[in-house]
Amino acid sequence: SPEFLYLPPVSYGTKAWKEEKGADRYRRALYTFRFRSVPYPMLQAFDAPGGDVSCVRRAKSNTPLQALTTLNESLFLEAARALALKTLHEGGATDAARLEFAFRRVLARRPAAQEAAELLALFNEQHARFANGALNPQAFALNEPEQSVSLPQGATMAQLAAWTAVARVLLNLDETITKG
Repeated sequence: SPEFLYLPPVSYGTKAWKEEKGADRYRRALYTFRFRSVPYPMLQAFDAPGGDVSCVRRAKSNTPLQALTTLNESLFLEAARALALKTLHEGGATDAARLEFAFRRVLARRPAAQEAAELLALFNEQHARFANGALNPQAFALNEPEQSVSLPQGATMAQLAAWTAVARVLLNLDETITKG
């Protein structure tokens, strides 16, 4: 959350930034609250026009800062976690079926054989890291690590965390972000 941007010395004066909790955090909105004097960082990274001018056509760019944003911004991480949980619940019984489910949800096409092989290798590598305790799966896969989550029968928190890692990759693909 960008609340630090609304405090001096970054901002000219203190401004309120209210971050909703619980179900209200995810309700649909028509507007994003912005200040002209302190632009929202994620919108700036993706070429959003300033609030003080009209814009007929937006510029398109593809920068490393955008990739860092889609990998690390809390909104994108929460989206990856939600996709991973949906993949475990609705994706099928095998990892290959789950990968195709997630891939089709994001890109609206089936993965090519090489894409599927790479992503399944990533899943297996990450699953091993989470399963052997090298990384904490709960801290990575849940928005609030102390919360509980309903997993399908036979699924583990290590699988959820590994699917979260795969979902982050899918959501960060140029094909996902950029329209031709």
